[in-house]
Amino acid sequence: MPTVFIKLGFNDKVLCEKRFRNIYLNSVPVGFNLGINLNYYRGLHVSCIQKIEVKVDGEVLPEQLYLFCINGKKFSINQLKDLYAEFWGTKNTANLEIYNNGLLEGEHEVELTLHFRSPYLRFAPRFYGTIDSSARKRMTLISNKEEVHIQ
Repeated sequence: MPTVFIKLGFNDKVLCEKRFRNIYLNSVPVGFNLGINLNYYRGLHVSCIQKIEVKVDGEVLPEQLYLFCINGKKFSINQLKDLYAEFWGTKNTANLEIYNNGLLEGEHEVELTLHFRSPYLRFAPRFYGTIDSSARKRMTLISNKEEVHIQ
């Protein structure tokens, strides 16, 4: 159960502009990819993630459209709470695939809400400190030359 929110710095490192691109199926955009980095000083198990929410240009995208991709695997947001064996290292960029029919090329205001429970900040049984690793950034969608194709 979360107790305390700690807001982390280095927000500019959380959203990875190199991985912001559309996902295509048969040359038709079906969604987009958003690279996410931890700005915490240690890695953590994916089960520690409490909340992920993405807004693009002020519009909240429903979590049912998300796939969280890490260590070569893809998971729905509902599965994250059970992923005790999946570790997100501080040097690993996770990908959030959002299947919303893609985005138009150009600049977009991207806002990520990312809250996680810190297993290193245990105050009492089942009471942990909660870290706010949220970020907001104006990002440019990568051109079609670097499309991601799903099969």
